[in-house]
Amino acid sequence: MSYALRNTIVLAAFLAVIFSVGFYLTKVVQPGEKNKLQVEIVSLDKTIAERPSLESELTESKQKLADMKQSYDKRFKVIPANDTTALTYAYLNRVMGASGFVKFDLLYQGPTAEKEYGYNTYNLKGETSYPTLFRFIWYLEHAKMLYKVEDLTLAGHEIRNDSTGQSELIVPFTMNLRAFYSSVAGVSSDQTGSDPTFGRRVLTGLNFLRPLISSEPPPNVRGLVDVQRSELRAVMPDKIFIVDQKGEGHILKVGDEVYLGYLTRIIPSKNEAEFTLNEGGIVQRVDLKVRFGQ
Repeated sequence: MSYALRNTIVLAAFLAVIFSVGFYLTKVVQPGEKNKLQVEIVSLDKTIAERPSLESELTESKQKLADMKQSYDKRFKVIPANDTTALTYAYLNRVMGASGFVKFDLLYQGPTAEKEYGYNTYNLKGETSYPTLFRFIWYLEHAKMLYKVEDLTLAGHEIRNDSTGQSELIVPFTMNLRAFYSSVAGVSSDQTGSDPTFGRRVLTGLNFLRPLISSEPPPNVRGLVDVQRSELRAVMPDKIFIVDQKGEGHILKVGDEVYLGYLTRIIPSKNEAEFTLNEGGIVQRVDLKVRFGQ
């Protein structure tokens, strides 16, 4: 084979390779890339077209977030990081500073834990006047510290005032009180200072517990146990220990006299005592149970 023919064949093969590569690039690769670029162009055009509305939505979302943060920072209710019996008792004294004096005994019932908060439950048993109790509960529910009243039981009870000799109405009551707390950041707060709620005047309205006809109870000249104002502390098979309205302890047996009645039954299995009272001609049964705390 001559030198010229050999060079011609090599050159032809080289040109064939170049032609094949060029054909592949122009007919296979480039159309695919072109289609891909066209899809990206369409997507970018759509994004550009939507950008004003997206910017508007972003601005609106930022404003909503700012408003929510401002509302949260200005929230009125306060949840402290922790609660103890001493703290709750001190707070109840603050409430009484606004409502008036409430005689009560406080028992701790135990804690309840939720996901991001918890609360301690306290049982209060006491007495006061109707307007004072109304204000006391109103301040508990509306003041800054988060307390909730549960299971409230109350009744109007006429007594004869020993000093004035006049008949007056008191309200013995029991209630469960929940004191909320949380140690979670963003939920708890240490804003436990002054509370403007305690300066608000509370209208108590009509006393719905006052009887239409007074029973005119006789004076308790012998200082007998006033059952509805007393607390049962212990129950034994044949006797009970009870603390009366003056804070004095008494041991009673079935048949023993109390103010307006007598002790009729002792139920040790239920830590309960049953009394029969005659209030102005109305005979009723009154049950007392021992209150337990932790």
